[in-house]
Amino acid sequence: MRAGAPAGDAGPSSGAGAGSNPPARPRRFPGAAQPEIMRAAEKDDSYAAHVTEACRDAFRHLFGTRVAVAYQNEIKLLGQSLYYLLTTGSGQQTLGEEYCDISQVATLHGLPPTPARRILFILYQTTVPYLAERISSRIVARSIVLNESQFDDHPGSDNSSSDIAQSVTNSGIPSTSLSVSALSRLRGRVHALWQWVLQKWPSMLPYAQDVIQLAIRTNLMFFYFEGLYYHLPKRAAGIRYVFIGKPMNQRPRYQILGIFLLIQLCILGAERLRRSNISSIASSINQISSGSYPLPTGRGIPVLNEDGNIISDIRSGKAADVASHSEASSGKSKCTLCLSTRQNPTATTCGHVFCW
Repeated sequence: MRAGAPAGDAGPSSGAGAGSNPPARPRRFPGAAQPEIMRAAEKDDSYAAHVTEACRDAFRHLFGTRVAVAYQNEIKLLGQSLYYLLTTGSGQQTLGEEYCDISQVATLHGLPPTPARRILFILYQTTVPYLAERISSRIVARSIVLNESQFDDHPGSDNSSSDIAQSVTNSGIPSTSLSVSALSRLRGRVHALWQWVLQKWPSMLPYAQDVIQLAIRTNLMFFYFEGLYYHLPKRAAGIRYVFIGKPMNQRPRYQILGIFLLIQLCILGAERLRRSNISSIASSINQISSGSYPLPTGRGIPVLNEDGNIISDIRSGKAADVASHSEASSGKSKCTLCLSTRQNPTATTCGHVFCW
């Protein structure tokens, strides 16, 4: 009885001591720092480039160099998709993430991303840029063909864009004829809107590219401040990183780079605004000096070639083509590829002018 007494006395005291301690919280991994995320992204880009190069070599050996060059964008899409499907798509770390000891999480509780979220990230990373580039190039090509066909069919008409815009706005008016159905009216409205997009997209493309670059720079600025999303696809998919390696005492942060990038964005915005004002003033001075004022119908705008010479006058409705004279008198108007006088000169993205 005496031997059991101390044990009985010790039981409540030990239970009371254990109950007084707070419950242990689950250990969470710290968020990954900016240098680790950027180093992992550079490693992933390098390994994805290796996979793309291997796919390009395989296509070259199987189908020849001509096919490999013609489908180089599709081969790049295939290589990047294979790399991310074999790593992120299967729920594993990428080679860059494994090298930097970081892992993907999708919630505040540190849970790994679901398969649907991983597939969404892969689509944002690989397929969306490819589709955007292909659609943009197709629209530009169709716009060039449409403009050439309209100029050949109606050389005296210069207000086609205004007519298309007016047809877009007035296509909602119901027709008095009973034979026209609602489906045909809707089809005509969609067709007119598509023609208007084809007319305006070449002039809207530089602004769209500027908006995309601004979005990328803004996302990079927020990444330097908060250290969460280095790429826009990861921000859209909601995938973050945690550090699973050995804890370090000092982990560098890049907030100062975010401040510098914010200052750079402000300077670029002010510079772009200044250039737009200067270009509008210069165009006004050019119109005043040439004596051509734009009328409400869009006439009276001089058309210049790459040398600055007037090649047509839209006010009279007749094309006063003097390009042949200017090209014959100037040696700079020769094409550097065919070494002859440029016909239908076309500028590339790098700024060089060649024959179409």
